[in-house]
Amino acid sequence: MKTFTPAEIEIKVVAFLKQNPDGVLEVLGATASGKTEYSRWLATWIKQTLKKSVEIISVDSRQIFCHTDIASAKIPPHQRHGLTYHGLDLKNPDESYNVVDFQTYAFQTIATIQQRGHIPLLCGGTMLWLDAVSENYAFSTNKNTKSTKKNPPRFPTLKIGLHWKRTKLYQRIDRRATDQFEQGLIEETKKIREKFPKLTHSAFTSFGYQEVHAYLVGTLTLTEAPALNRKRNRKYAKRQLTWWRGREEVLWLETKKFSFDSVKEKRL
Repeated sequence: MKTFTPAEIEIKVVAFLKQNPDGVLEVLGATASGKTEYSRWLATWIKQTLKKSVEIISVDSRQIFCHTDIASAKIPPHQRHGLTYHGLDLKNPDESYNVVDFQTYAFQTIATIQQRGHIPLLCGGTMLWLDAVSENYAFSTNKNTKSTKKNPPRFPTLKIGLHWKRTKLYQRIDRRATDQFEQGLIEETKKIREKFPKLTHSAFTSFGYQEVHAYLVGTLTLTEAPALNRKRNRKYAKRQLTWWRGREEVLWLETKKFSFDSVKEKRL
């Protein structure tokens, strides 16, 4: 896999946006890879460097649900640094929502952002949803399967992937899973289950809810629940990386050369 330094990515972003006024940026990567932080940094850097505003569209099949803030690692309002976010809190956890619904929403949102003269930035790790938008998939009646047919793309897209060595990625996954339990995942799960007793499959399978539910009903201990959560997250990361393997159009950022700590200092 060919990787690029942060400076090389910046050069390619500038060239892409100059050549494609209707272009869309996309930041992808495995769970816990830092997509949210990097997207926020990139949007701020573009504003400061090119004097163009960026609006971020979350492409996450869990973050579309209200009240799932901890389980879905949703960026809280106080960390958005004045940026505009879309794709968050679109549905209640007992309402259904699929890839075709999101594709329609994303196309409409991108068009609206571009009408304002701003740059759309897709950010997420839900693989099928990302491809459905950037590659304009056509779907059959089975709306949750990958399409074998693609319509012509609606817009040019520059895809940036976050690359970590597997051991480092797993460390980040384990740390985030631990943090989520410490931040109140158990209480969030209780509230969700009480308010929405009939969760959709997509909402209930958000990482953490199944494990906490098992703990609450006594089938897992408080030690086993986080451990299983970490295991499920690592397995999902493998699936994500397999999905994107061999994608020559993705510019893989060498994350070890990017300071994620500097993201916290950026402001618009």
